[in-house]
Amino acid sequence: MLVPLGVLSLVDHVTALQTRLPSLDSHLLLGTLCGALLMLMADHLLRFAFRRDRQNLLLAGLCALPSLLGLSGLWPDLSPLTNVALLSASLLGLFLYGYLLAARQRRTVHADFRASRAEAASQAEQEAKAKFLARISHEIRTPMNGVLGMTELLMGTPLSAKQRDYVQTIHSSGNELLQLLNEILDLSALESGEIELDDVQFDLPALLDECLETFRTRAELQGVELISFIQPQVPRTIGGDPARLRQTLLNLLDHAFKQTDEGEVLLVAALERGDSLPRLRIAVQDSGRPLSSEEREILLNTHLRSRDYLNESRLDGHLGLVLSRQLVTLMRGEFGIESGEQQGSTLWLNLPLSAASLAQPMLDPTLQLRDARVLVVDDNDTCRKVLIEQCSSWGLQASGVASGAEALALLRTKANLREYFDAVLLDHDMPGMSGMQLAAKIKEDPHINHDLLLVMLSGLSQAPSKLVARNAGISRILAKPVAGYTLKATLAEELGRQRRGLGGPGSLRATQPLVPEDFRVLVAEDNSISTKVIRGMLGKLDVEPDLVSNGRDALRALQRQRYDLVLMDCEMPVLDGFAATVQLRAWEAAQQHPRTPVVALTAHILGEHKERALRSGMDGHMAKPVELSQLRELVEHWVAVKEQRSRAAQAS
Repeated sequence: MLVPLGVLSLVDHVTALQTRLPSLDSHLLLGTLCGALLMLMADHLLRFAFRRDRQNLLLAGLCALPSLLGLSGLWPDLSPLTNVALLSASLLGLFLYGYLLAARQRRTVHADFRASRAEAASQAEQEAKAKFLARISHEIRTPMNGVLGMTELLMGTPLSAKQRDYVQTIHSSGNELLQLLNEILDLSALESGEIELDDVQFDLPALLDECLETFRTRAELQGVELISFIQPQVPRTIGGDPARLRQTLLNLLDHAFKQTDEGEVLLVAALERGDSLPRLRIAVQDSGRPLSSEEREILLNTHLRSRDYLNESRLDGHLGLVLSRQLVTLMRGEFGIESGEQQGSTLWLNLPLSAASLAQPMLDPTLQLRDARVLVVDDNDTCRKVLIEQCSSWGLQASGVASGAEALALLRTKANLREYFDAVLLDHDMPGMSGMQLAAKIKEDPHINHDLLLVMLSGLSQAPSKLVARNAGISRILAKPVAGYTLKATLAEELGRQRRGLGGPGSLRATQPLVPEDFRVLVAEDNSISTKVIRGMLGKLDVEPDLVSNGRDALRALQRQRYDLVLMDCEMPVLDGFAATVQLRAWEAAQQHPRTPVVALTAHILGEHKERALRSGMDGHMAKPVELSQLRELVEHWVAVKEQRSRAAQAS
């Protein structure tokens, strides 16, 4: 009974509504409809303006269509009921659309908030990790300075063969630990995009020789022949980041020695010519175990992230090479691998060269070696070929033999023809007849010893004493592998001395740098082990430094007397190195005192610490652990600066 009554009531209301509809103005209904649609159109246009979504532009056009039709008079004459239905639908659609829009905006805001929070958390994690690694690096480098420094000093003392082997093992293990630490730091920097490359001019042959110097001892321990060859056309000075290039080459050489138990490792630098400007190509070739196809795929295509470091099965000890590939890519270069089926692999990289580098003269015109005859005696085929190629490129007439017996036979044959050799490059370690035995036989035979220059190429531990070498008639001893420019300068100097009558065989020179007695050095270091290391290394250079343990004492010492060089640790009690240098520069400016060279001595290696050192007024940066070769170069540089200033003062 209730349902029929409800239906009748609804019918009465509809009938009443129909009676009122004719009284509604169709223009009013159309205007209300157009107003609602124009609101939607404005919203879509704003969304299109901010987000460039073409769908919003289409919806805005559809919303504007009824208004355009109404204004143009093309809107159809509809019944009031139809207009009311359109108005109701439009208003309902506007309400639903606003609700959906608000819901979507809430989701967008929440999603943006979650994304920003995740990004902030990731950035905070990266910063915390970077700070943690930097601090750990600093804390590890300080004791590593003691381990590596003291072992390097110990190797310079008289040791038995077994003791030397133990010390070299400690030094090699320390270097591996240091390399691992550097790789972890670089991994973090690559992941956060914080690596910035330098663009400076540097000596390429010197850099290659530094890399080879690092592996000379390891080559001797493994019984592997380490050989290098630089194509004569390669420019001596190029632009780029020498530190990153050195790191890359050290990783390539380290991999070669890991793969090679016996045989040879060859480092080659050459020009690679193509359609555009030539590029520098550096390749490291070994004769050891070849890389598998899976290993090559990992090295060439793995994008390294910090979490990959824990995946030993994937990286399998190749972290350094993957880092090197990414560094080469940052240097706008290419990285590749060529691996044989049975033996050996070649890892190569090429880098762009500037036009200014290519415009340099390829050969040094001051070294006059043309028409000189040189004999290369080496049982290793590759080493012998490289030396012959180098000497020939400098204008010498080069010949080669593989043994001492062959060398004596050739020397006697040429002497009978009055075609005397000017120099002999002889390897120390050869089967049958060693280099020392060959030199002694040459000295004993006046028929072939016709002012003959003997240069011995030897490993570090195999090198004879200068007295023994001098008695055998040997003029110079060069450590293998010999850098091209070093061999070239040695031959030019010794042959020039002989031709001018200034010396002959047996005139071995000391390689120790000459440091004036009045060259004063101040070392500010609070760590007793680091102080002992620095003092011992400076003692090797005939320098006795003054020592202080904090920045305040360093500042007082500098105000009392003049120093030619200050090695300033950055983190010290009472007053750190940065603050001490700032106060020193202010005191020098106030007193019109000459500027004192200050070099930062720190376990921090990040770029921000180097920049802070420069901002503080320091003149350089030396990272721990300190190497004797680095310290020697630093002292030689500031000795030269002092001498130059003295000459300028005398001239004025």
